[in-house]
Amino acid sequence: MKVAVVGGTAGIGYGIALRCAKAGDDVVIGGRAAEKSQRIAGEATEALGGNVTVGGDANENAVKDAELVVVTVPYPGLADTYKAIKPSLTEGATILDCNVPLASEMGGKPTRVMGIWEGSVAQQAKSILGMEFPVASGFHTVMGAKLVDTDHELGGDVLVAGDMAARRVVQGLVGKIAGARFVDCGPLENARILESLTALLIGINIRYKLDPGAGLKIAGLPE
Repeated sequence: MKVAVVGGTAGIGYGIALRCAKAGDDVVIGGRAAEKSQRIAGEATEALGGNVTVGGDANENAVKDAELVVVTVPYPGLADTYKAIKPSLTEGATILDCNVPLASEMGGKPTRVMGIWEGSVAQQAKSILGMEFPVASGFHTVMGAKLVDTDHELGGDVLVAGDMAARRVVQGLVGKIAGARFVDCGPLENARILESLTALLIGINIRYKLDPGAGLKIAGLPE
């Protein structure tokens, strides 16, 4: 599967790019500048021992022909990013939105989320892209540092809400990550709940001085 990671030059996006490439997917890291994306892609290739090659390009080029487009960019530029990549998306491509409208991105506290008119960032993405693109929201309770550390299993649940078709695709992605378990959280309207969990975990990490940070494990589910 071809996977484009828009905003994959750092954090969760970079971690997802590494994990997908390690699992054998054709991965392209996207960014605002092709040069930086290519440099980071080279670092990713080296980090994986040179056994796979990760590509890099500007966002609009990275998403071309991608079956799955993962979007992890700072919230203030998110709407513009979706508008920019929409003309380049393959019809029916699945979108995985991993973004959170943390108040810290607008001068507030990282333990708070901003209100979004559509209800959530993922629903905002859906309103921009239209019904032809299935959208899922996920990875909000996964620490980027744990994703980047491909030598160790993730060891936690990945909560995903979204259009049913998108959830199925993301379930396949999560299944390729060692130590990760997919948890179906229902329709896209539940994304607002998932996004708020990031702020909750940040607060826990601050109070308990956790590094690389807390995650979630849903009790009672069959393995």
